[in-house]
Parts: sequence; structure tokens; C-alpha cells
Amino acid sequence: MSSARLQTQFVRLWQHFQGLDSETNLQHIADTLFCSRRHVRTLLNNMQAEGWLSWQAEAGRGKRSSLLFHVNGLELQQAQAERLLKEESIEKLVSLVGDKEAIRQLVLSELERSYRQGKNLLRIIYYRDFPTLLPGAPMRRSEIHLMSQIFNGLTHINEEKGEVEDGLAHHWQAISDSEWRFYLRPAIYFHHGREMLVDDIIHSLHRLSTCWPLFSHIESVTSPQPYVIDIKLNQPDKQFPWLLGSPHAAILPKEWKSIENFHKLPIGTGPYHVEKNLPQKLTISAFDRYFGFRALLDEVTIWVVPELSEQMVCTTLKMDGDKHHNDSLESRMEEGCYFLLMDQRSTLSQREDVCKWLCSFLTPVNLLAHCETFYQRHWAPAYGLLLHWHHSKMLAALPKPEDLTEITVTFYRQHHEFFAISQIMKRVLAAQGVELKINIIEYDDWFNGAAESDIWLATANFFKPLEFSIFATLYEMPLLRKCLGVTLESELQQWRDREFDVEAWCEGLIDSHVFHPIFHHWLELQGQRTMRGVRMNTFGWFDFKSAWFKLSEDNTQKP
Repeated sequence: MSSARLQTQFVRLWQHFQGLDSETNLQHIADTLFCSRRHVRTLLNNMQAEGWLSWQAEAGRGKRSSLLFHVNGLELQQAQAERLLKEESIEKLVSLVGDKEAIRQLVLSELERSYRQGKNLLRIIYYRDFPTLLPGAPMRRSEIHLMSQIFNGLTHINEEKGEVEDGLAHHWQAISDSEWRFYLRPAIYFHHGREMLVDDIIHSLHRLSTCWPLFSHIESVTSPQPYVIDIKLNQPDKQFPWLLGSPHAAILPKEWKSIENFHKLPIGTGPYHVEKNLPQKLTISAFDRYFGFRALLDEVTIWVVPELSEQMVCTTLKMDGDKHHNDSLESRMEEGCYFLLMDQRSTLSQREDVCKWLCSFLTPVNLLAHCETFYQRHWAPAYGLLLHWHHSKMLAALPKPEDLTEITVTFYRQHHEFFAISQIMKRVLAAQGVELKINIIEYDDWFNGAAESDIWLATANFFKPLEFSIFATLYEMPLLRKCLGVTLESELQQWRDREFDVEAWCEGLIDSHVFHPIFHHWLELQGQRTMRGVRMNTFGWFDFKSAWFKLSEDNTQKP
């Protein structure tokens, strides 16, 4: 038997006898360790050889022997757990410890700021992995944040100021209403060592025009001279510089399709390059040839611990745990909300009486009243898409349509809060005689609305400038357009002309009883107080390259 397996059996035996010297017999120990009498003799001999216990056997069936413990089983378990943690054997760790809260504390205590050969490292706990980091694919908010660390666009949107800034292009100008010129920085390199060429930008922008509808008006991309790009559109677009700074407008090497596992190990020009992308962790390292300021953190590792998802609100990042691991570095209410979409392709959701009743019954306050205290601390009622918007009309309680006995809600996998919301909905609807059927699908299918459903659980996070990102985010979600049953082309042109009243449009969606806000939720960062340069963004993350560690007072020598 391996040493690890033997340790596990010893810990089980120690816990059974609570570490007390005891009189017992082989059969009782065999029952405790779920093995045969013959095998238990071998186990006891091996444990005795390790110096963990003494077994003083008495001859004769039924006679009681002495079991003496020399080692604390909890200390042995802790040492084994730390070894499994370092080996990233999370599944074995869960099997060993069992108690998820104990594992959480263990992982947090291990994920402390550390140095390896002079490098500054940061480790973060997260509840899911990142199987796809390919720009242009449907992206959840954490992947969108990672895009900003791995890739660059021609421009960059400053989320705090809501302004468009330089990126790969240091200057740009409108040649006409439908033609833009961008001047490129020289000597920009991809992570795999090749200098970025004009052809890379041309290929990337043509790819964008085919995979994202907001870029479909790109007609041609040419280079009249080195380090200059001209982009011609088939319709005017005053939002175009902001559009090229949006998360999807990343520049890829033109040969990206021929690079093995590019979707998991993408290559960009950003401050960090992907070193490892495994189911149990993602590691990104600082790119020394980055054209901007070199990142202050040398390496960021995101440890994936799905076993802890029920203990972690999806909007919480836990970093650099220490004895003050509950300290909050920063928190903010999100720009966005959870909401319900009534699918107009559904016979039930086409009925005005059904939609009105659902909106009048599934109110934020009613749902919050039936949720656990844990979620009440992180959710706030939403009466509009943004916290300061109050567009939901306080409908009086309406009678339930008599023939409404069941309804289906759909959301995507690996989102614990969606599941929690669906369970609340299930309970309150059951009290009204309505069975809620729950359909859980893959994110890509959810994003594209590729399922039959009456209601969809959805969420969206926005960034400044809000008049740009709210419509851009919702328009790029095929699910919304399919649920509304409209193309939104007239709204799109108004938005491109910067003559679009986005708040009035959102209020209209709510008034139609197709779009129903339910919760805003808090975003929170937890970690050591020695961390500096952390400013939470709208996706609940922070710019890794600007973060750094200040020496703790305990380590600072007084003069």
C-alpha cells in the first residue's frame, strides 16, 4: 500500500478512536477500515513500522488487544493535505479531508503571496476552468477579463473614465463618415516571438467582420504604407474607435488556426502570456517584450476548485489567503443585473397574461424573501438594468392564468447563482400550482438561444461608457434578439450615429414584459492587506499588471 493510502487509513482509525489508547479487536478494526481481518494485520504492522501506533495483540478469538497511538492523526492529515495541495491533486484532497469548509481554509492558507527565485507570484481560487480563451467565441465575463491581459486591440477603453485610449494604434482619425485611419506602434511582438505585421491586423479585422455582428459593416482593410491601416465601412459609425477597443476586437497572429491548442493556449501581444491551461489551474506569466509597462506581478495562477463552488459566490475572488483571509480588499455593486427573458418563440411566453403574471409574481422582493441569508447579503432588488434605474412598474398582484401548470426555465452550466435562483423560483411557483422545469445547457448554446424554453435566466455586466457597452453587449447576444423576435437594425444604426437613447430602450424592454430584472449583486475581492494597485473592474476582476505587494509591517525592520 502506498504511504498516502496508509496515512488515510491511519487517520480514519485515529478519528474513530478519537486518538485515545483503546482496547479492541481485529474484527472491530477491520470493520472500521472496511477491509478483511487478514489485511488489517498487514495495515497495523505497516502503521507500527512507521511509528504511528503500537498494536499489542492478545491470542485467542474474542480477546481484546491494546491499540496505542503515538502520532496525532489530524497533524498527519494536515501534512498529507498540504502535500496533495502542492501536487494539485484536488480530487484526492477532497477525498482525504471530506469537509469542504476545512478544504477552503486549507487552500486559502496555502495560496499566499510567495516568491520563487526572486519572482513575485499571485494565486487566486476560482470555481471553474477556462477551456476556451479564443477571441470571437462566446465569452463569459471572466474570459473577457482574461482577454484584456493576453491580447490587445487597436484601441483600448479606459473603464474608469469611459474614454477610448491608444492600444496597438497610437493615433487615429476619421477620413470620412465611413473611413478610419489608424497609425500603428512599431516593434510590437507576439508571445511566440514574432513581430506583429500589418497582415495580422488585416486578417484579425476580416475575421471579426464574419463572427461578430457589430463588426459586419467592415468592408475593407488596407495598408497604404507601413504602420498605417485604413478601414472602410459600408455605413457610418461614430462608435468605431470604441468598438475596436471592446473585448472581442483582439489582434491575433494570422497563422493562429495552424497553432496547436490555440483556443486553450492563445498567443497575443498583451502583458501576460498563457503558460498552462489545465482543468485544475490556469497560469499566465509576464511578457517581458510587452510594448507597455512591464507587469509588476511575474506570474498569476488561478487554481480551479469546483468542489468549493457552493461556498463561493461566483462574483467573489479569493486571493493570497492568510489568517485574515476574510478581509475584503474592495467591493462594489455591479453595473448590470440578473434578469429573466420571456422567449417569444414559446407559445406560453407569447401570451400577455402569462408574462404579466410572471412579472407581477416573480418580483425581486418576493424572490429575495425566499432565498438563504447567504444570498441576501450579496443580492439587491433590481428594478432596472442599472442600479440607479427604476423602470419596473410595481404591478399589483395579478391572478394566475388557470391553465398555467408548468413552465420551463433555461440557464447554463457552472453558475451556482443561476441554480440557486432557479430553486427559489421552483419553490415559489410550486406554491401557486406551477411546476418549474429546469433545463441546464452549455454556455455556447445558451448564448445563441439554441434550446426550447419559456424563460431564460440571464446576466450582463457593462463598462463605461455605458451608452456604448449596454447596447453593444445586449446586441451581441443572439439569445436576446431571438427572445425579442426582432433584428434591432434600426436601433443599431441609431447607436452607430450616437443618437440612441439606451435608457429609454431598456425601459421599453421592461414595459414589454419580455425583459424582467431581478437582482443586482455585489462583486468582492478578498485577500491580503499587503496587496496594492488593485482596482476592481466591472467584471469583478482587476488589472494584474498593475498589482503589487507592499512589505507587511511584521517584515519591515525598524531603524
